[in-house]
Amino acid sequence: MKNRYTYIIALLFLLGALSSCERDDPEIEMTAIGDMAGEWYVTYKADTSGTGDLVDVYGVGYSPLITYNTSGNTVDSMIVDDLGNFWEYKTIVGVNKAERTFSAPNGDNLYYDSNGVIINNGKIIIGGGESRTGVKTDSIYFEVAFGDDDTGLTYVVSGHRRTGFLEDEF
Repeated sequence: MKNRYTYIIALLFLLGALSSCERDDPEIEMTAIGDMAGEWYVTYKADTSGTGDLVDVYGVGYSPLITYNTSGNTVDSMIVDDLGNFWEYKTIVGVNKAERTFSAPNGDNLYYDSNGVIINNGKIIIGGGESRTGVKTDSIYFEVAFGDDDTGLTYVVSGHRRTGFLEDEF
């Protein structure tokens, strides 16, 4: 009887040892556009007087914007999406990943079929931004115009990557 318990205990220890083996975690890969994807806080400003002075026309201040890969996950395109926070636009832009530049000279607004989105001079600068509390982060810049904007303004969009710290949120 004593031997029977010894075998059972030995079997339990063996099963425990086999089931506790360390497993390899899967390797998580970056999307094709890499560090061009992200969450951003941006402002929209325009020259309404013709003097070159940029003003926040609608008093929006900082608003969230995201950039992310397309479903094709290619290195030559990404989506710019304001999540409905400014003009409610989402468009696919062409990307030069090596230069971290992007544009959509005749983009479709994926939220609506009837109006276009023009994005020019898009650039992401690694380490070129600063958060609300002074944390060094990446910056984003582009110029955008909308086919349904009766003012015909081109808005200068600029801001920084979201840090995730509560004190940096807007």
